[in-house]
Amino acid sequence: MNRSKNQSGAVSLFVVVFAALLMTIVTVSFIQLMLKDQQQATTSDLSQSAYDSALAGVEDAKRLLLLDQECRNGTAASTINCNAVTNSLTPAVGQTETSCDTLSKGGVVGETDNETIIQQSTADNADQLDQAYTCVKIGLDTADYKGKVAVNGSAVVPLRGVSDFDSIKLSWFTKKDVASDDDNPTIGYPSNNGNVTLPPVGERWAFNYPSLMRAQFMQTGTNFKMSDFDDGQAGNRSNANTLFLYPGEIGSNNLNFNTDVRRSPANAPHPVDCVASFTEGEYACSVTLTVPTPIDGNVTTRNAFLRLSALYNSASYKIELLKSGAPVQFDRVQPVVDSTGRANDVFRRVQARVELKNEFTYPTAEIDVEGDLCKNFTITDKDDDYDNTTTCNP
Repeated sequence: MNRSKNQSGAVSLFVVVFAALLMTIVTVSFIQLMLKDQQQATTSDLSQSAYDSALAGVEDAKRLLLLDQECRNGTAASTINCNAVTNSLTPAVGQTETSCDTLSKGGVVGETDNETIIQQSTADNADQLDQAYTCVKIGLDTADYKGKVAVNGSAVVPLRGVSDFDSIKLSWFTKKDVASDDDNPTIGYPSNNGNVTLPPVGERWAFNYPSLMRAQFMQTGTNFKMSDFDDGQAGNRSNANTLFLYPGEIGSNNLNFNTDVRRSPANAPHPVDCVASFTEGEYACSVTLTVPTPIDGNVTTRNAFLRLSALYNSASYKIELLKSGAPVQFDRVQPVVDSTGRANDVFRRVQARVELKNEFTYPTAEIDVEGDLCKNFTITDKDDDYDNTTTCNP
């Protein structure tokens, strides 16, 4: 009888031990999950803070670029050290970007231990958050110009190179322009046999078709007359030309602005040979456009602009300048800011392109309307006969 009781107690003891071990394992697992989630949340928060710090560096870089613009225009305040601003934006010999301490050299911010603490003032205790940007580099000259134009929208790009150029390479339509969740979306074309007819909007132009691009080239020399934009001259000279670039699987990758359909009437736009899929390149369509010589014949004083309009679909685009096929860098048209931010021991790096639009406002049209346009004209030789209350009838 005593032996049976002893065996029964051993079984209970084993049950208790295993139950305790199971509860310990479950508790430790929950603790590990909690610690892991907490670590992930902390890392995510620090990563976002480091990203915000890098963006702060980009914003301060914009301030320096605006000061440089004011110094070059002669409108900077007397308190601005324009020499320091200019020197800070001058890369070292053999370099395309400035040094990491560009902003402090330009007098925009101060540095502590080779980094700039993110705070509004020294009294706000924001330095306790341990956020800073450690390196901000600026590249004034870029190999290309990138942008995006909405459907039926337009963009005006200054074509200012570090040296003379004789052609433009235009590429457009990327994966981001295709409304698809597929990592490798297909590209479709409104024509695969050279047919370049223009359908009504939405009738034959699918979402994965590259846009039809209208490329308008405008230029002036040191002196020009408004009549210079109306016609060309002998010797491949012209100040204004327009090409309509039709995407397809059959076409050309080299065109000349002097084939402007307004000057040489044609019934169809110019077909451009595009790739079959995005695996063949970042952009679906690409074409090199030869630019004419200015009317005054002086290419060194060329002031040129390219106006791009996306028809039927929106498009991301890239523009490159070329001279005899060799690349020519853009001169201060779209500077690149490379900023590294820090939060505690986490670092994030961002690269942003900056456009300074306040040098000149580029008009896109004299008048732009959607729907009907009503105009009333009143001609009179007496001030009291003028009536501005007349309205248009629908």
